[in-house]
Amino acid sequence: MIEVLWHGRGGQGAFTAARLLGAAASMAEGTSALAFPSFGPERRGAPMRAFTKVSDRPIGDRSAITRADYVIYLDDTLLAPSWESELKPGGIALVNSVKTPESLLSAIGAPLAAAVDGSSGGDRLLTLDANGISSELLGRAIPNTVFLGALSLLCDQVPFDAVGEAVRQYMPPKLHEKNLAIVAEARHAMAQALAARAVSRQARDEAAEGAPADVSRETGFAAMQPRSAEGAAPGERRMPEPLPASVLRSPTIVIPRFRDHLAAPLPSLEPRDFAQSTCYQAGHLVSRNAGWRNVRPVLAADLCTGCLQCYLYCPDGTIVRTYATKDQLSAGDASLAAVAIDYDFCKGCGICAKACRFDAIAMISEEDALAAERQIAEDDAVASVGVSASDASASHATRSGVSADAASGDSLADAFLSDYESEGGAR
Repeated sequence: MIEVLWHGRGGQGAFTAARLLGAAASMAEGTSALAFPSFGPERRGAPMRAFTKVSDRPIGDRSAITRADYVIYLDDTLLAPSWESELKPGGIALVNSVKTPESLLSAIGAPLAAAVDGSSGGDRLLTLDANGISSELLGRAIPNTVFLGALSLLCDQVPFDAVGEAVRQYMPPKLHEKNLAIVAEARHAMAQALAARAVSRQARDEAAEGAPADVSRETGFAAMQPRSAEGAAPGERRMPEPLPASVLRSPTIVIPRFRDHLAAPLPSLEPRDFAQSTCYQAGHLVSRNAGWRNVRPVLAADLCTGCLQCYLYCPDGTIVRTYATKDQLSAGDASLAAVAIDYDFCKGCGICAKACRFDAIAMISEEDALAAERQIAEDDAVASVGVSASDASASHATRSGVSADAASGDSLADAFLSDYESEGGAR
């Protein structure tokens, strides 16, 4: 029996992928398949699991899978240090991530020691940029069908043609073309990942034996080169489109964080104190839980009217009121708006952008935003080298509290606008 365990978050399509995988495998004569989910009453974004079982006999065991031949992670934040305990000997884990397997394992503190079957931990884990593939071809980061293409290359019981037929039979017609393209592209990307792993493994073995590591990448890749439904190899992936002008409408993007300014009281179980000591406004928690966000909202302070619709509709309470007065808001201070966003807990659902009738909130790529933040941090580090101790102290005093976050928000906006205008755009 082939068993596949899917780890995902609500809304990523893990159960849909599990069903499509079972449907594709069961198209072969004499093959049975079973797919079912496991989740509670959680909302979109909560961790969940799904299971697929494939066998040449009728399947009577309908229990959850604890050790699988393939474990799929639709979100790399769900990968735990004990990930290998869910794999059978010889099993493989596939992770939706732009990181290399080694850097991903290092990030979660998992050892790279030899696995049970003698291979290294890195050899049992493969990464695939499923969000990138689906965003490019589908327009949204929905990674589920990407791994169907990957499994069609890894698992003999899941033929590539059968996966395509399952997509045609069980998905809406309007989604056929794009998802078939995703499956083909994912198969191509998986072949490249396997070839890279083979090259790395052979180089490591030769290095251990003291021989020079001289391996041709073409040799391993040619044998595993996938073909599309028409018989031609998938083309090269296109570069992502630049940010649209609608995202870059204002330099006054404000991102204040209020955690250091709350001074929230400790919880109390006294009935008269319970409500006040356990109900806090956004920003009081101390650990982040938004690492899987693909897009983030940005606020243009000069367009914000203070209607508070975003504040009222945010399902996670990550939008907080600043309680700025009308005089303060009308003064044209770009560092102050009626609301602010706590990115440590924002899930990027986009409800606030839809609720805003004045286009004061726009959704931008999280990857681009993080790149801009890193560039800002590097620029600040370089600039601080030439600052004297007294100047540094004065600078720290003036940038403390909300002003520090406002300065960071202005710099982030300036970085986006600079990129846009350099490409010929106009505000």
